[in-house]
Amino acid sequence: MTDLRSQTLEALRHYAVRYQESALHFAAWMELPTSDGVALGEILWAETEGEPMTGTRLARRIGMTSGAANALVNRLEERGLIVRSRESADRRVVTLRVADLTRERSSGFLGSRAAELDEAIGSYDDDTLMVVRDFLLRFAAVLPQETAPSKS
Repeated sequence: MTDLRSQTLEALRHYAVRYQESALHFAAWMELPTSDGVALGEILWAETEGEPMTGTRLARRIGMTSGAANALVNRLEERGLIVRSRESADRRVVTLRVADLTRERSSGFLGSRAAELDEAIGSYDDDTLMVVRDFLLRFAAVLPQETAPSKS
């Protein structure tokens, strides 16, 4: 492997580690157990991206069973950090949205970082961003998509 390839893989690993660390710091900032904070971050991100989270998708994203994820969602709802609603034509689908309390409390953590990320991504032209996006999507496609089957 060439030195540049090795450095690129190391930079990607470094980003993944820092992203994971930021999820842990967000949980601490929100005074939540790690799993609850990671889940809340996923719900917040999904809503920010215009694709509100569902319970099923959250369970998949955080690697929990639907029952465990439901218990986690109950804890977040009891703390006033999220609200559940039925927005889909399929009334069985429950949409998870962050509550105003989450927006208020998370803004101090996310505020300057969001601006810095926006500035960093804005420093690249569209052609470069397309290459980076393709690179990241291809690498993400190689990673495991599901948890390993249980051994019976």
